[in-house]
Amino acid sequence: MFLKSISLFSVLVGASVTVRKTGQGPTGYEVTFRYENVTASSITVAGGLQPFTDSYHATLSGSALYDPHNYQPGWFFANYFGPPKDLPYQMTSMGNGSWVYTTPLPSGTYYYAYLINCLGNTTCDIDSGKYVIDPDEPPFLNVQGDQTQSTFQVPFDPEFQYDPDINLNFDYALPVDEAHRGTVHNVNYTSPGSVHPAQDVHDFVIYLPHGYSNATSKKYPIMYLSHGGGGDGQDWQNLAQASHIVDRLILEEHIEPTVVVMPSFYNIAPEYKQVYGSKHAPAVAPSAPVVRENYMQYLMPFVETTFAVSTSPSERAFAGLSLGGRLTYEMYINATDYFGYFGIFSGATFGGPTSYVNASMIAAKPALREKGIFTSVGLYDFAFDDIRGLEAAFQANAVPFLGRVVPFGYHAWNTWQDCLWFFGRKALWKSLPFEANAVS
Repeated sequence: MFLKSISLFSVLVGASVTVRKTGQGPTGYEVTFRYENVTASSITVAGGLQPFTDSYHATLSGSALYDPHNYQPGWFFANYFGPPKDLPYQMTSMGNGSWVYTTPLPSGTYYYAYLINCLGNTTCDIDSGKYVIDPDEPPFLNVQGDQTQSTFQVPFDPEFQYDPDINLNFDYALPVDEAHRGTVHNVNYTSPGSVHPAQDVHDFVIYLPHGYSNATSKKYPIMYLSHGGGGDGQDWQNLAQASHIVDRLILEEHIEPTVVVMPSFYNIAPEYKQVYGSKHAPAVAPSAPVVRENYMQYLMPFVETTFAVSTSPSERAFAGLSLGGRLTYEMYINATDYFGYFGIFSGATFGGPTSYVNASMIAAKPALREKGIFTSVGLYDFAFDDIRGLEAAFQANAVPFLGRVVPFGYHAWNTWQDCLWFFGRKALWKSLPFEANAVS
């Protein structure tokens, strides 16, 4: 069954981005970008906005590069990292420094920035001065430079977007009505040796469900939700609309009201290497054991003494994508008794079969067979083989789990939105042990 589009999105108007329901093909919706720059000779809408593909032209490393003006049902957002000249989203000058671009788009969460004078082989990275965050639609962030894209959502129109072979309805990421929305906050906490956002200070994002109050005896279940390599704790909210997804999981009674902590694993001691953020040079990610030890020594005690969250393992979960999926596996193996549920999204061990759970591990720690494990990976995801190898190890060692292959999934945010949505619907806080090894 498809979720119905919410009526308030018939016209969504921002200062520079408008999402409008047209009631016409090819998608039933169109998006208009407006930007002012009197000196530009070209402007491209990019920074995460990609071409499309279909399942007949999708591979691990490429896609059909379809222009959405030619959209057909079954097309999906592809993870293509080509040069700006290959992107179809070129704005048109209207004179007097006004630039406009209008395109149909299907259901989904889209993130973007503007590339100024970036046609050809011109360098247009974050530090070039030619990559511009939309000043009228600022991203969710804690420190300037931590996030470099803005976000908008397009609803699903079954009349124009329905395809019998693949469900591409992302309306679960639309905001619920205001009466049922939780709140999202950036929080700084003491973490000796950490270097960002300040010396000996680190940060996280926290989602508090609708009705949350510290002044209560109620203790909420808690999920820790990790970003991946090259990201930070604001990614889930800024690029995936995490609060909207969790709001809807709660409203539709898939999960009970839950606190979600989205931490950052860069910039922590003793392996911070250098300050990391989108505006800084790439840093080496700390190893998973170092992150686990730091979180358990500083982050988790702070959360438990500051917020009304449960301290019962059966009401604690850890999930993450890519390197955050590797971190989730680290928590499963070495913080087994602290958590009851684990969501491994496009991750696993990255160490090959010798790192997978095995009989000797389980003999030493039988609780490894008693947890709520959910694995998920995109069909076109470069982590596909690693996740499948981990699942095979679970099966060989009689470890119950639920697994999902995202049918449109690259190593990209729409895949991880699907992972979070199905983790909540099928696994989180559900009765154990799980009785099946597949989720649809």
